[in-house]
Amino acid sequence: MKNVSSLCLALVFSTLLTILALFIGELKLMHDVDWVDLVGEATSSMMAAIWLILLTLCRPRGRVTTVLLLGSATYWLTTWLDVLDEFIAYPPQSHLFTWLESLPAPISMTLLTWGLVTWYREQQAVNRQLKQREHFHREHSLIDPVTQLYSLQYLLIQLNREAMLHDKRNQPLSLVMVDINGFAQYNREHGAHKGDQALNEVASALEVALRETDLACRYTSDRFAILLPDTPSHEVGVFSKLIQECCNTALKGALSVTTVQATRIEGESENALFERLNQQLAGAKRATSAVVEAV
Repeated sequence: MKNVSSLCLALVFSTLLTILALFIGELKLMHDVDWVDLVGEATSSMMAAIWLILLTLCRPRGRVTTVLLLGSATYWLTTWLDVLDEFIAYPPQSHLFTWLESLPAPISMTLLTWGLVTWYREQQAVNRQLKQREHFHREHSLIDPVTQLYSLQYLLIQLNREAMLHDKRNQPLSLVMVDINGFAQYNREHGAHKGDQALNEVASALEVALRETDLACRYTSDRFAILLPDTPSHEVGVFSKLIQECCNTALKGALSVTTVQATRIEGESENALFERLNQQLAGAKRATSAVVEAV
């Protein structure tokens, strides 16, 4: 929105300058117009306008974008004044538009050069981060190839880190486990492609339901684990229910999920926490089976 505002401001300035030029000068007769110069200057102005629009639409907001927009807008205004000069004759005693055509040009070139150099450095930093991220993923195999969620290995690394913070700062730490009911049978009956599709639907639902600070990972073939930092026990139940509803909605009745949750006890090991979750999940599935059989 801020970029679009900059473009609108440049258009307002160009309109005001055009009105001022018409007020100060007089329109030339058609035979006085140098059409060769006009074509060249109009083309330059059009290209400068295109650069300005592309920057406005494509660049994210920030210091680099601001510098580039200022430089491009200033350059475009100077080219627009050159175009006006082909149609308007100014009084000999008026030097305002002569200065406006000449002085902003070196300023715009300086701003554009500064912005491009800074952009280049910014892009180098982004490329380094992307290479490091790609190297990290390739070396450690921390991404599940089917769902594109993080793997169990990465979950254990982050859980160990969060557990240390939990013990040191006394921050609550909770986990939710999601199990797809009857997934093995569904996979046998419908094939691996349909099974992978169901896994991806659950993964997408998790990404939508979770907060930025949460972490969803594929725990086993049909189970997912969600790490919820700074989430006390009285809140994790709400998140667990929300996650279950989102996953069931995404599966559209073809399958359903069971969710259980646990809040880490101070000093509790990762293995003990997962054991507690798995026991709760087994109990929840037994209870669900008993209800189904009774019905």
